[in-house]
Amino acid sequence: MVCGKNLLLMLASGATEWNTFRERNPDWVMLNGACLPDAYLVHANLQRAFLQASDLHGANLEGAHLEGAILRKSNLSGSNLRDANIDGADLFGADLSGADLRGANLTACFLNAAHLGGADLSTARGLSYSQLLKAIGDTETRLPDDLPRPESWTSKGVGV
Repeated sequence: MVCGKNLLLMLASGATEWNTFRERNPDWVMLNGACLPDAYLVHANLQRAFLQASDLHGANLEGAHLEGAILRKSNLSGSNLRDANIDGADLFGADLSGADLRGANLTACFLNAAHLGGADLSTARGLSYSQLLKAIGDTETRLPDDLPRPESWTSKGVGV
C-alpha cells in the first residue's frame, strides 16, 4: 500500500501525472481525508484508493475508475460521476446528493446509508432495487426507468 502527502499533491495536479504513477503502482493507495473540492479528475485511475472521509464535492470525476475504492463518509455532493466505473466501491454514508451518475457503473456498490437526494441515476448501470433500499433518497432523485422508487423516499431527504 502506498500513502503520503506527495500523492495527494500529485492527484490534485490532475489525472495525467496521477495515471502514469498508478500504472507503475497499481496497488492500494491511502488518501483518506483528502481535500479536493472541485478537482478536475476526468478519467483518473482511483481503483483501490482509500478516500474515506474525503471532500470531493463538485469534483469532475467523469469516466474515472473507482473500482473497489473506499469512499465511506466522503462528500461527493454535486460531483460529476458520469460514465465513472464505481463497481464494487464502498460508498457507505457517502454524500452523493446532487451528483450526476448518468452512465456510471454501480454494480456491487455498497450504498448503505449513502445520500442520493437529487442525484441523477437515470442511466446508471448495475444499480439494483436492493441497493436503493439501503440508501437515502428523495423525490428529486432520478432513477432508471426499470427501478421503482423506494416507498421511504417520499419527501426530500428521507430514507433509511
